[in-house]
Amino acid sequence: MLPDPSLWIALLASGGGDDETLVTARKQSEALVDVPLAVSALDGRELELERLLSVHDALARVPNVFVSEFTSRRLSFPFVRGIGSGLGDPAVITYVDDVPQFGFGGTNLPLVAVESLEVLRGPQGTLYGKNALGGLIHVRGRRPATEPRFDLGLGAGSHDLWELSGSASGPLGAGLAGDLALFTSERDGYSDNRFTGDDVDDRHGSFGRGRLVFQPSAGAELDLSLFGERARDGGFALNFLEDVPAFGITGLRSESHQIDQDFEGKAERDVYSPALVWRVLGEQYDFTSVSAYQSWDVLELSDFDFTPVDGVRRTAEERQDYLYQELRFGTGADVARGLLRWQVGASGSLAERQSSAANELRPGGAGIFFPPGSEGTDENAGDFDDTGWAAFAQVSVPVGALDLEGGLRYDRERREASTVHTFDPGGGAFVLGSADAAETFDELLPMASVSWHASEQALVYLRAAKGFKAGGFNLSAPSGSESFEAETAWTYELGWKQTFAAQRHTLAAALFLVDWEDRQVSLFDPMAGGYVANAGAAESQGVELEGETRLLGDAPHGLFARASFGLADTEIDDTGADLPQAPETTWSLGLRYEHELAARGSWYVRTDYQNVGDFFYDPSNLAGDSYDLVNAGLGVVVGRFGLDLWVQNAFDEEYVPLAFQANPSDPNSFVGESGAPRVLGFTLSAHL
Repeated sequence: MLPDPSLWIALLASGGGDDETLVTARKQSEALVDVPLAVSALDGRELELERLLSVHDALARVPNVFVSEFTSRRLSFPFVRGIGSGLGDPAVITYVDDVPQFGFGGTNLPLVAVESLEVLRGPQGTLYGKNALGGLIHVRGRRPATEPRFDLGLGAGSHDLWELSGSASGPLGAGLAGDLALFTSERDGYSDNRFTGDDVDDRHGSFGRGRLVFQPSAGAELDLSLFGERARDGGFALNFLEDVPAFGITGLRSESHQIDQDFEGKAERDVYSPALVWRVLGEQYDFTSVSAYQSWDVLELSDFDFTPVDGVRRTAEERQDYLYQELRFGTGADVARGLLRWQVGASGSLAERQSSAANELRPGGAGIFFPPGSEGTDENAGDFDDTGWAAFAQVSVPVGALDLEGGLRYDRERREASTVHTFDPGGGAFVLGSADAAETFDELLPMASVSWHASEQALVYLRAAKGFKAGGFNLSAPSGSESFEAETAWTYELGWKQTFAAQRHTLAAALFLVDWEDRQVSLFDPMAGGYVANAGAAESQGVELEGETRLLGDAPHGLFARASFGLADTEIDDTGADLPQAPETTWSLGLRYEHELAARGSWYVRTDYQNVGDFFYDPSNLAGDSYDLVNAGLGVVVGRFGLDLWVQNAFDEEYVPLAFQANPSDPNSFVGESGAPRVLGFTLSAHL
């Protein structure tokens, strides 16, 4: 997203910046210091100033959060405190304006026209239900402006990067207001294919978000929103970690951003998601209805042997449509602290998914990757139907200086699958097997917390909550792994939050213990591809610290600093090994200095640092690369125009953030992707 100078101008005029941070973690607006759970919050201005263009970018500054991301935009998997998932349903779910993104491709969305982003750590099953096992990410879109505004932006950078944005917002009359924002970007690939001489993993995408808000009377509104995305990206930049002399391959740990493949695929994604929210907000009671539809289309073509040999090519297609409805009723957000607060609600969802994965076994791979005479196309296709409903209640009772909170949710989901396995040697396909399966998963999800307001600015809390993720069926998997069971986890958390000196300084700390059963893990098979299996019990424990301060000056100017630190100790019960994708430490530090200009403007300079400590790629504990990233920016706003100069990965750190075992029979055969290199650029923006 491109910087929005109108936000800066508004702050210059208002002198704001000392207001409390408000969040909606408990489905009502309240001060962050009053919420008895671990929450990190970023507002829209911070996202734009810090050039946090996607959910992945923003998560880098949250403690004990790690994102494992492939080139394909849908293959972005957040892990919180060691809890996460690859294929299958997410264990850390993303919400967009109260609408859950149930598909596993719905995490890493562009942050365009965003009002705020909240990251909730720990199970959120009582209020949000399934797939919030490890936590929840909530993206809240920008509401229409109270006065007409128009914004334009143009950016360019290395790797032939181009970005263009435009937005319009304001009242439309008769109680109606609207907001529309469009963003498009493209760049060349970060990696080179030595075999063909081309670059790969290029990006071409467009994203739009629109919103209409109608307020027929005081305290009531209809909120219609729509977001959509069209991505046309290059293929996967996958290569072996170590050298493979037999194929003349130089691994990523010898030379980063290089692959050796005879076939360069592509990754395409189309998303369409309208939603209608009806709110009736009163001083004592609130009512909310959320109605949503979402459609996903994905096409991916890839070189499935990852070598210069023309052996195996893969085509994966997926379409998902779902409907979601939620109704909830409870006490109003204006109810003062010290009074009974409660919420009750129910939700239901219907989802249909069609998936196919075809491996084309080509003549060049005969005798190398498969037996001679096996050439042809091996395909798995399936239809998957999910029907779910839930009911929940949560209540907070004051007892002196304490708040006692409890909640319970019943979640029930019916899953059905119909799959067929075919092989086409070239003269027509014949069926190798087919299956129909169905299973119902249900769970009670309790939550209890006790919190003590030591003062108006301090909160100490103890919380216990259970999370749940339903089981399901694989499209393709080795024999015996066609289905997998539900996953559950209990998290116990002790936390403290404090604000100081008229909001100039904030600090939060948390200790946690996670105990979960029947973990769902993503595994890889050379023929079946990725699939989900259960892997027993595990534990995670650790500490989190985060805070921010204004060291000098009066908001919005001065010197600002922020920091976060996460420490996690994880263990798989059966083996004693560490959990994969769970760094031992995560650090994030940031500084920003803003100074007023005499000519109705300001200038700023910023820098931030991220460290990901030692971690493992997989349950066998192949060590990943710890790494350090530094980003920086320098900007100026004069009148209606702004200029931003920026650099990402300033020291061009070489690292491999993810890898998987490509051949289960060879424990040393790992394939991965290099992390993004240094990128420099500038952005011009105008507020008209």
